[in-house]
Amino acid sequence: MIKIKPTLLYVEDDIEILNDITFLLKEYFSEIYTAVDGIEALDTYHKQKPNIVLLDINIPKITGLEVAKKIRQEDSAVKILFLTAYSDKDKLIDAINIGASSYLIKPFKITELKEAITNIISKTIITNEVVLKNNFIWNREKNEIFYEDKEFKLTKKEVLLLSLLNENRQNFFTACDISTEIFLENNKDSKCNNAVQLLSRFKNKILNHFEVEEFFIQNIYGMGYKLL
Repeated sequence: MIKIKPTLLYVEDDIEILNDITFLLKEYFSEIYTAVDGIEALDTYHKQKPNIVLLDINIPKITGLEVAKKIRQEDSAVKILFLTAYSDKDKLIDAINIGASSYLIKPFKITELKEAITNIISKTIITNEVVLKNNFIWNREKNEIFYEDKEFKLTKKEVLLLSLLNENRQNFFTACDISTEIFLENNKDSKCNNAVQLLSRFKNKILNHFEVEEFFIQNIYGMGYKLL
């Protein structure tokens, strides 16, 4: 199975520290998103939906605690690691009540940060990943297919197709079944070419993009399509 690294949102208003820590942590994450204030942090969170948030309590515009509260209202699973100065230790009670996964007191050693990060990563189960045939990975959060070091962005119809087949992994679906579910067409007398074309285009794009010979959707004549 291909292991996909989690994503991180790092919020820090000191640009020099932000750049240094981002560089030191890049090996642990597939992507590190950054923000320098609370408003930018929330905007980036909503756009990127990271797996882990590294958050300084004292940031401009909206405090780190307020940012964390707003994130927690939407997502109880995302891991939040707080950074705080020694003088603000009293705020850690609020951070813990919000649902901090961990915290570090500034100044901290980089080894302490890396240890805290690896501990959180080890407890982070990315449940939005579906393993497909031949080690393809479908990331349902990002709506992307991963294979080795490449990724492929799915269209809305392709996401609907994979969702339908994945929810009924043991079943075969005819083209008309797929057409009914995805295109909302109920004419069983038609050849349901919209679904056939969707599947054909999807297969060709995957095979060409990843330069492979096998697709992860099986098609058996007289039975239909099935996700492998």
